[in-house]
Amino acid sequence: MAAMTLGDGIDLLQRRAKIVKAMLVGGLALVVPMLIGEIAELQGAINLDNADDIASPAGLYAGVLLANWLLLVATYVVFGMWIYRAAANVDAAMVPGFRYTPSWAVGWYFIPIANFYKPFAAMRQIWNASTGRTDLDHGEPLLVYWWGIWTLTSVASYFAFRSGLNPENAAEARSALEAETFSSVLCLALYPLAWRLVDRITSAQRERLTSAQIFA
Repeated sequence: MAAMTLGDGIDLLQRRAKIVKAMLVGGLALVVPMLIGEIAELQGAINLDNADDIASPAGLYAGVLLANWLLLVATYVVFGMWIYRAAANVDAAMVPGFRYTPSWAVGWYFIPIANFYKPFAAMRQIWNASTGRTDLDHGEPLLVYWWGIWTLTSVASYFAFRSGLNPENAAEARSALEAETFSSVLCLALYPLAWRLVDRITSAQRERLTSAQIFA
């Protein structure tokens, strides 16, 4: 199978970016009613034990939770595919100093402890290489905000999952719901930041990466 050219790689990146950005918009649209439901559940106005009637508030809330979970999984997959292609394009452009293979640009997300900083370092190099900076370790504010909120969201969601899986008492169950509500609040900022990140890197690769390779 012939290797993909840089031009083809950038075209593929743009197609994946459109899908990722649409998913992020959908995620933001879902997180608003989900957050309303979580607050109502904390206040005792909704109980998921009464979700059998899909037309009831509890049933609608359960439906939103399920839709959000399915979209979240799909977004992780496509976002990972977008990261892989963005890194592969930088690699194909032979940008000096780029230290991450496409596989590890994605793979670091799955390595405990290292996933707190390595994915950010890889994305930082992708950003700087795509935008034409010679210092690939420059810290762009958008990247810092995105990664900081992503990390907080991930920690809150993990705590909520572990605490809510088999809660030993009502207080533990409430703590899990509070953590998940906090995660939803963070997503109100995370989704727009991620959308901007994808848009900026994709646009930069389209406008600068090919010309940088030609005139290198």
